[in-house]
Amino acid sequence: MTRLRLTFHRISLLVIATITLLSIGCASTTPDGEVNDPVQGVNRSIYNFNEGFDKAILKPVAEGYQKLPSPVQTGTHNFFSNLNDVVVVVNDALQLKGEQLVSDTLRLSINTVFGIVGLIDMGTPMGLPKHQESFADTLGYWGVGSGPYIVLPILGPSSVRDAPSLIVDFLVHPASLVSPTSAVVALASVQAVDTRSELLKTTDIRDQLALDPYIFTRESYYQWRQNRVYDGEPPKVIIEDFEE
Repeated sequence: MTRLRLTFHRISLLVIATITLLSIGCASTTPDGEVNDPVQGVNRSIYNFNEGFDKAILKPVAEGYQKLPSPVQTGTHNFFSNLNDVVVVVNDALQLKGEQLVSDTLRLSINTVFGIVGLIDMGTPMGLPKHQESFADTLGYWGVGSGPYIVLPILGPSSVRDAPSLIVDFLVHPASLVSPTSAVVALASVQAVDTRSELLKTTDIRDQLALDPYIFTRESYYQWRQNRVYDGEPPKVIIEDFEE
């Protein structure tokens, strides 16, 4: 009975979140083609806070993490990638991507059973590539605009559409079944370090070359999300707006 109530509660939250996002979805760019950033002052303050946190804690930890043996890093990355495949499969279904749904379901099953809960990626060599899908991508796929750009504390770049979508993704993520909360925080922290280690070179280049790292991050996030929504092939009009 408890599990049934929990499932019903999650479904209710999914429905509420979807309705809310559909009602607030709006244009992600202004008429002149720039990313819609009406609260830039607040966003910059949060961005500066995040940068301070990153330089003081996250980046040094990520640099230390990169010194671990390669098999440890690879296994850790594969483990979290496999957990994320649950989210991918759900959003494959929501986007009615039948062929990709079959591929990702097989990948998840094989890596979980034969890859020791995902520590070993056996799916990719078998022709089952890793895909990236989230609820924000699903909403974008069905035409919901990203809305104004916002920066979240710690989590970083997002939008009015994408931020609430994180809640939906968490509800279907296996980590939502973990207890106590401290265990969830521990898992999220390790995953954050793993993700940050992959971005070390990228952020170093950004800091060296970008005249305004905030603008560079904002524009890069918008382009990245559009590529995700359109599976790497955004409409020509979107590309032209971004270039302008």
